[in-house]
Amino acid sequence: MFYGDYHTHTVYSHGKGSVEDNVAAAEAKGLKAVAVTDHGISGYPDSLNPADFESFIADVEESRKRHPSVKVLAGVETNLLGADGTIDLPRSFEKRLDLIVCGFHFARVPASWHDFVHFWAPNMLPTKFTAKRMAKNTDAYIRAMESRRISVIAHPMRSLRVDLKALGEAAARLGVYIELNGKSMCLSAADLKTLSATDCMFICSSDAHEPARVGDFSAVRRYEEAGLDLARIANYGKEPAFRSDAPSARREPLRGGEKADCGVSGATDGRAEREANENG
Repeated sequence: MFYGDYHTHTVYSHGKGSVEDNVAAAEAKGLKAVAVTDHGISGYPDSLNPADFESFIADVEESRKRHPSVKVLAGVETNLLGADGTIDLPRSFEKRLDLIVCGFHFARVPASWHDFVHFWAPNMLPTKFTAKRMAKNTDAYIRAMESRRISVIAHPMRSLRVDLKALGEAAARLGVYIELNGKSMCLSAADLKTLSATDCMFICSSDAHEPARVGDFSAVRRYEEAGLDLARIANYGKEPAFRSDAPSARREPLRGGEKADCGVSGATDGRAEREANENG
């Protein structure tokens, strides 16, 4: 049914199994692909340490040799750290990764005092539910997608409230998938319908933190209950296409199986309109 699981963790961050364990679990469940996407590359606790990056890549390459029937992707789940779209992924590592997932995590406190005060802290307070804060959070994701090679927005609405319509429109424009997360499925049926009304595509992944959870696509149930088209899930019965070049400011919505053709960053997808409404 599902081609691959594109969000899993190992002991390189705060998972319980090795790269080999996750790949073996994917093969045992009949998957054709699996991505290892440990947190950040920053040296922050529970994240992939820059000093371990070469070892991580070597483990991925070794698992590719041991399991030729499974396409093994080296990835990362970056953390959104600031309103300007800052993520904890040094550009020097980006070119060696097959897949970049991006999410917001309360536990990842930004090093910058400005980002702490103006981005992280407001999302710890009741202000996180205001339209103004949600617009700023949405813009942060859009800036990250426009400036970095992000392919998946992880567990939206779990820890960071956003304008789903604007996020979906930007994701469609930039060829980024919205995740249906097996560990933290925080999108309601209404949320899913709002996203579906845009041209965005979805991807269903486990967010496994132990090998036994690899291939957990239970999040699809809520999607089905919402009465939405399974063909909009990029890894449902087919191989998804991930962004491979620099981001593009405008492109046709990415459909499952198509190749992402990305160029140079530019426009901001409704940001000016939202700011005008806030200031008005």
